[in-house]
Amino acid sequence: MSGIDELLEQQRVEQFLFLEARLIDGRRFAEWEALWAEDGIYWVPANGDDTDPHSQVSLIYDNRSRIHNRVERYLGGKAISQQPPPRTVHLVSNVTIERAASEGTVDGDVSLVVHSTVQVAESRPGVRVDWVGRVVHHLVECQGAFRIVFKKVVLVDNDQELTTIDFLL
Repeated sequence: MSGIDELLEQQRVEQFLFLEARLIDGRRFAEWEALWAEDGIYWVPANGDDTDPHSQVSLIYDNRSRIHNRVERYLGGKAISQQPPPRTVHLVSNVTIERAASEGTVDGDVSLVVHSTVQVAESRPGVRVDWVGRVVHHLVECQGAFRIVFKKVVLVDNDQELTTIDFLL
């Protein structure tokens, strides 16, 4: 891949991450959900970086069905912790890209592992919280569009007592 191609890919990936953040902040959850692949996993581990979500507690560990259920709760006003809805602002930075092996992808698909950092400012009446962490996205490109296959958000203080996380990081 040439230097120009790498720069263009970097820009496309960054724009995708910025779009994801903008959709969450704008509470456009159905559009956010459409960014996910059918077998997507959304994981926010607790108590360290490399825990096992199958044997240890996670703050969030959603498969595609649970992502859909979470979005329906938010959109339907059935998430009690979303009343009143929090206001959020995502700051995404330090984006780096690794090419991953194309195992399990459809011919022509490109698989990328994207590392970034995120700061999410959350505001509710009388409460302001900052969430900061490292993020890993596994993206697959299919027919010119990225889809999220895996998203892991490792909060820097996930080993401490945290307030409720019932929104999207």
